Amino acid sequence: MPTPFTHLKIAQDLLGDDALPSLYRDLLLRQRPAFQLGSIVADARVASGDGREVTHFYAYGQPMIERPWRAMLRLHPQLQAAGDEAHLAFLAGYVAHLAADEAWALKMVRPHFWGREWPGVERRDKFFALHLILTVLDERDERALADWQAGSLRRSQPQSWLPFMPDAILSQWRDLVAGQLDPAGDSLTLEIFGQRLKMDPALVREALDDPAAMQRRLWRFIPQSLLDEVARLSYVFTRDQLAAYLTEYMPAPASV
Repeated sequence: MPTPFTHLKIAQDLLGDDALPSLYRDLLLRQRPAFQLGSIVADARVASGDGREVTHFYAYGQPMIERPWRAMLRLHPQLQAAGDEAHLAFLAGYVAHLAADEAWALKMVRPHFWGREWPGVERRDKFFALHLILTVLDERDERALADWQAGSLRRSQPQSWLPFMPDAILSQWRDLVAGQLDPAGDSLTLEIFGQRLKMDPALVREALDDPAAMQRRLWRFIPQSLLDEVARLSYVFTRDQLAAYLTEYMPAPASV
């Protein structure tokens, strides 16, 4: 759903959010690289070839009968007890990713793309418009990422953190995303979306850079104010789910 850059921006905002208890923020700051990796690695299925139900714990076209992060812990109960602090921060990032995707699906994609008619618009054109709005968010969030993101992310060292995805895939995805954030790096978002859409990425870029095309293809159905509101609500939902996870699964601090 949202791209790695958007998930990293959410993670960045969570690290400085006073609405999270300081105990939780201190953990995530101490283990920032692991938290960053957790916040993006569900999308490593692009590299691993796994289905969405394997890494995101829901499938398109099916109702969500439970929170995806709770489904993950139910299906993989060994994750209910993190191995160490870094593992806990990584899982917290993964929970945040799943919560953000859940919110985006329920607040934007299902009601506004697939749940209502766009007069005169074919389903394939809706699919294209969905990737346009994801790219708008992606490029906006990439510009807002702090300079520390790439170097910090590279310091994450997974150690058998997931039973359903090997460390080699986690590390490969870490390096792919961090490389795009380097000063000499280039975003691969349009390349990846072009493959998904089965079209030349240059055509996606052309539409993004044409205000009239964006109005015709996207904004007349999904105004930018709606995008901003869904992004805001999704962030609040993500923060609340992250807090719920840590409240239930973070070990109590040792007594002084």
